[in-house]
Amino acid sequence: MIEKKPQRLVVDLSDVTYIDSAGLAALIGAMQKVEATEANFCSRDCRKPCARFFEISRLDQVFQIFPDADAALAG
Repeated sequence: MIEKKPQRLVVDLSDVTYIDSAGLAALIGAMQKVEATEANFCSRDCRKPCARFFEISRLDQVFQIFPDADAALAG
């Protein structure tokens, strides 16, 4: 998907109940590749356990996290 160079890439995290450092590393790597094409990378609907991990690691300040798909696409 990244190779297609979309203007915005939305990652749906609504069903994610757990994320670890490997998962975050994958998201960070994807974000860097997307932003290198001057596109926007964002995620939507982080559930509480997952959202808490983003807050603790302060990655909630790095990633754009939206409450739903419409908000993420409108971004």
